[in-house]
Amino acid sequence: MTTAPVTVVVLCTGNICRSPLAEVLLRDRLAGLPVVVSSGGTRAVVGEPMAPTIAASVSARGLDPAHDAAQVTGEQLAGADLVLGLAREHRRAAIELRPRVVRRAMTLLELVRVVEQHGAALASEARGAAPDVEGRLREAVRLAVAERGSTLPPASPELDDVPDPWGRDERAYAAAVTQIVHAVDVVAHWLRESAGTR
Repeated sequence: MTTAPVTVVVLCTGNICRSPLAEVLLRDRLAGLPVVVSSGGTRAVVGEPMAPTIAASVSARGLDPAHDAAQVTGEQLAGADLVLGLAREHRRAAIELRPRVVRRAMTLLELVRVVEQHGAALASEARGAAPDVEGRLREAVRLAVAERGSTLPPASPELDDVPDPWGRDERAYAAAVTQIVHAVDVVAHWLRESAGTR
C-alpha cells in the first residue's frame, strides 16, 4: 500500500509574486521528501507568469521560474495537508472557501513563529508518532497548528503578513524575497527534522 504524498498549498493574492516564490523554494528545499507543493491566488491574475523581479530572484538561485498564475479552488484546498497564506487575508479566504481547512491553515510567518518557539519538541514528537515519513510529516503539521494557542503572538498582527510588493519599488520586492527565503528555510529545516531526514 502506497501512502499519498503530503500536500502543501501556498496562497497569496495574484499568484505572481509571493506564493509562487514560496512554492518554488519549498519544492527545492523539500526535494526528496514525499511532499507536493502548489500555489494559488485568492484573486489570481490567471495565466500570468511570475512578476519579473521575482522570476529574476528565482533564476539567480538556479531554480526554474516557469509559472502560470492560477486561482485557488475548493478542491485544491480540500486535498491539502497544509495551507500557508502569505498574509492573514489569504488564510481567511481559504477558510471561507473551504471551512474545514481551518485545522490545516496558517500564515507562513505564523508557522515560522511556532517553529521558532516549539519546533524541536514538535519534530521530536512527530518522529515518534508514525513509522513512515508521510505520517511523521502529517503529525508535525497537526502539532504545529494545535500549538498556535500557546505560541507567543507577534508584537502586532500584521507581522504575520509578508507585505505585497506588487506595484511597489525594488526595495519592497527585495524585502518580500528576504522574508520568504528565511521563512521557507526555517519551515523546510523543521519538516526535514520532523521527517527524520536532513
